[in-house]
Amino acid sequence: MSVAKKQTDCNSEGGAISLQRHNQKSYVYTDKFDYITVNCKTSDVPIFSQSNFIQPSFLNKVAWHTLYVLLVFTPLVRGAVHDWAVSIIHLLTLLSLTAFLLDRALTQHWQRIRTAMDKPIFCLMMLAVLSCFRSVHPYSSLWATVLLMNYVTIFYLIVHIVTDRSRLRNLIYLIIGMGVFLSIFGLLKRFGMNPFPWWNYGNLNYPSEFLSAVYGNHNHFAGYMEMVIPMMLGLFLFSFSGVKLLLMFVMLTAMILSLSRGGWISCFLSLSFMCFALLTDPHFKRKGLMLFLILLTSFAFFIIIGSTSVVERMLTATQKAEDESLDSRITAWKGILDMIADYPVCGTGPGTYALAVTKYQPPGLNSRFTTAHNDYLHFISEVGLPLIAILVWMMIALYRAGFRKLENPGRLVRGTTLGALSGITAVLFHSAVDFNLHIPANAILFTVLAAVVAAPIPRIRKNHSFPKGGALMKQYLIPNLY
Repeated sequence: MSVAKKQTDCNSEGGAISLQRHNQKSYVYTDKFDYITVNCKTSDVPIFSQSNFIQPSFLNKVAWHTLYVLLVFTPLVRGAVHDWAVSIIHLLTLLSLTAFLLDRALTQHWQRIRTAMDKPIFCLMMLAVLSCFRSVHPYSSLWATVLLMNYVTIFYLIVHIVTDRSRLRNLIYLIIGMGVFLSIFGLLKRFGMNPFPWWNYGNLNYPSEFLSAVYGNHNHFAGYMEMVIPMMLGLFLFSFSGVKLLLMFVMLTAMILSLSRGGWISCFLSLSFMCFALLTDPHFKRKGLMLFLILLTSFAFFIIIGSTSVVERMLTATQKAEDESLDSRITAWKGILDMIADYPVCGTGPGTYALAVTKYQPPGLNSRFTTAHNDYLHFISEVGLPLIAILVWMMIALYRAGFRKLENPGRLVRGTTLGALSGITAVLFHSAVDFNLHIPANAILFTVLAAVVAAPIPRIRKNHSFPKGGALMKQYLIPNLY
């Protein structure tokens, strides 16, 4: 914050300011989601520093829109589970990174944005590289580590590119838009009205009663939606809209009809986390609206579970296919513990679980578990027990950063941060019984939400409307935004 000499006791939110004398003592700047309150004991008007706002260059826009393409592309190709889809992810990430670095080189702007996640991410990368040298299959470990580096690159691209509120808002709208599209298409497909035959996966022999949209597995669709729904709810709670209410109902309906028990429980726990955060938030004044939404959601849930297929799904947690049965998963987890005991320090190597688990799979299972159906056990078996400490460190750092941002008075900042934290919470719970973080589309969205939480508070750009008295703000503020 840069303030003219002999002018003190000024507080502002949203960027560096300087002050010019005027006969106004306070100002409130509002738009659809944000507000800034500036109070000065002297008669000063805030002027945003020109150095704090730089018009994005063409290369910067290329880097940004490439990330857009990545977020749209990955869910639409069955969650990008195929090798060719992963290759395109690498190419798009490389394009975005190249454009970003070229832009920084041409502008000579190399300032790095620090986050609370830097140190634990560095330790995670070092552990993965060390584990590669002890891997039972180095080739698989190499490409698994490259994919991990890709996710880390996306994390830091989001942190360094989404630096203003306009881009943050557009990013959230894109994520919600994808969730709405997947939900509507999934409902059409579920009831036999699929307009796009290339998303019919007849070769998978998947039960038609499971709503999976473009995914090949209903649990992975649920894993995606349990991250999107809290983002929608985060904006909805801070900006009421009938359209948003309708879209929320559509997404919740698709989520419930996915018949994913892990998705249901995880979504419920994430929304419970959101309620707790809101009830303890001194800035949040719409507690009545929150209670209304809880009751409405509960009512919709009980109406939808009146479906026979939903009730049957809730009563058959141990009676479905073997790879979905809770009993069979617990049996498989016992073998994973034996594998961890044999490779405690560095694991078997990133990406080697499917190769190494064969001799550890307990008797009595008729199918081979190529994934652990528990991301924690899966990752620990591959890179070793030190991962536990790193994961705990990462969670503490991320949630501390998130709760600090929730103290910010800006509605957009609080809404997106709370939504992202709640979506992350859902995946962390769901990962105990599934492998959503092994689905690239879901892992990328999880990475983006983590970046939204960990990134500094975004700045405000000049394309905002002003309230009463806006002529005064335009006279002093707009010319100095860039």
